Amino acid sequence: MSTPTLDSPKVLRPHAATEPVSGPPRGIPVVRWGECDRSAYIREHLDGLRPAIVQGALDHWPALGKWTPEFFRDRYGQLEVTVDGARWRLDALIQRILASSSKNPAPYLRNQPLPAWPRELLADISPLPECTRPNYLASPLFPARGSQIALEFYLGGAGAVFPRLHYDYRHTHAFLMQLYGTKEYLVFAPEQEPCLYPGSGNESNKSSIPDIENVDLARFPLYARARGTRILLHAGETLFVPGGWWHTARIVTTSITVSINGASAGNWLAFRNDYRASIAQRSRLRAALLAPYLDVLGMLLSMFET
Repeated sequence: MSTPTLDSPKVLRPHAATEPVSGPPRGIPVVRWGECDRSAYIREHLDGLRPAIVQGALDHWPALGKWTPEFFRDRYGQLEVTVDGARWRLDALIQRILASSSKNPAPYLRNQPLPAWPRELLADISPLPECTRPNYLASPLFPARGSQIALEFYLGGAGAVFPRLHYDYRHTHAFLMQLYGTKEYLVFAPEQEPCLYPGSGNESNKSSIPDIENVDLARFPLYARARGTRILLHAGETLFVPGGWWHTARIVTTSITVSINGASAGNWLAFRNDYRASIAQRSRLRAALLAPYLDVLGMLLSMFET
């Protein structure tokens, strides 16, 4: 196979309210999966902690072309879901989503654990795309009960936004797989963190800025120095956001997305530290015993990455 194909990054001109994040475009490469050299992809992106837009990796999924708002309304409209504390019948929520606009955005159904939805939906998104592998969290040697991979579903209308700029829990990678419609992502490298006002404690992976599209620079002056990239993600594409990279999203057109998290050699140390710290909150002894095991596991799994 040939080396990954890199195209011009899909970078938008920033909104007037976010001119400080324009900066020189960092560039997010486009990798065409059918032409991709797997070893180069792992080296440059997964382990190099370099974002990428991956095209073609979802072509084998029945969900691509099948999952539409109307499909979920007609097939599963009787289901009840909760959005920001409010209960909705799914058919009523989808009607609201289809009428959504930037001036009157509908509630955004997000971070829904797909294994809790009707089981037949999982067949539409199996197997997981090759661009998500290797994923150390899928190893049977991982020392935890139950899967550490969060398989999540998102359905939203034009104008809706993800509520907070953040990087994913425990420094895991994010694979954002777009099945319908278009989203705009705003992405910042880890070195931009001082300008993004991270929270404290359990909120350290979330920005304290309440509205990233309308930042109060008197309150958050360092944000004027932030340099981020805006990316349009279209149906059939996957956005790889490496562990520790800050990101948030705005829906351009009615959108359906599936996401999973992951770990590989590039983010294993940060993940290991976060995971051990979470265990230490319950048992310092178990955390101390776990640390060398995770070190050995990371070294072992890295030998088989390609």
